Amino acid sequence: MSVWPKKIVFVSVVLIAAALSLFYSYLLAQDPDFEWIMVDVNYSAQQADAHFIKVKNGKTILIDAGHRKTAKKSLLPFLKERSVSELDIVFISHPHVDHYGGLDILLNNGIKIKEVYFNIPDRTVCDREIPWGCDYKDVLKLHKKLKSNGVIVKTAKAGQKYSLGRDTWIDLLYAFDGVDTPVGKTDVNDLSLIMMLHHNQYKFLFTGDLNHKIGTYLAKTAEDISADILKVPHHGTEAVAPNSFFKKVDPEYALVPAPKQLWLGNRSQRIRNWFSQNNIPVYVNGISGNISVTVSGSTLTVIAENDIN
Repeated sequence: MSVWPKKIVFVSVVLIAAALSLFYSYLLAQDPDFEWIMVDVNYSAQQADAHFIKVKNGKTILIDAGHRKTAKKSLLPFLKERSVSELDIVFISHPHVDHYGGLDILLNNGIKIKEVYFNIPDRTVCDREIPWGCDYKDVLKLHKKLKSNGVIVKTAKAGQKYSLGRDTWIDLLYAFDGVDTPVGKTDVNDLSLIMMLHHNQYKFLFTGDLNHKIGTYLAKTAEDISADILKVPHHGTEAVAPNSFFKKVDPEYALVPAPKQLWLGNRSQRIRNWFSQNNIPVYVNGISGNISVTVSGSTLTVIAENDIN
């Protein structure tokens, strides 16, 4: 039996890693019809969400903008590397700072934003999370700042449809207020906008931090949530929607915006197990960096910055 010298093995690993990095860079350098990148805006044990979406000859948008700290470290450099100085639409899924805080950083650094859909929570729902969660005064302060910077701020409502160009659009399926809902009062995570992005024949479901109460309701009642790719809610941690929700979406791939230690820890065990048992490839920011989903013609490609799942 032949044994490779350690130096040869090490060089082989380095060459493979370099080849993967070049391949990822090559894909990003192309000009696909549709591009969605789940930007790695996590740090240490802090999770956050930010999704950059660009349609060829169409609109450029964000779904969530990360935390202030991670937006400065990751999202802003990401946009500048791609010479993105203007965003047509930003959707904030719900009023937690790890989803909206990055708007502050973008405004401070000259990124022009035309429209933001950012719902103000009912104060009683928000204040139940003092001091660890929703910050009502911070939300109002950022709304004021957006408007003073000439940004059109709108309310997102179920049933709205947004055209992004080139056979691409978003259907806003559900938007609950946490007070008058089919399951009674909920937490702020269950205010998350549930949006289906369509491009040609493909469907991508964005779920914010959808939690167990509304997640269970949708698993029982929703008829329109099957998708090719699921953005896994609540960073893949427990209290998230039940397994029956994942089964109803029935995705081909799952993308998780989470730090490595969070995804591999006990809080994510149920979710990890479900996707593993159902043979669904999972891409996690904290493990693989930025995750790119592109469509050119009828070909869909999912590739990670640091490895290929």
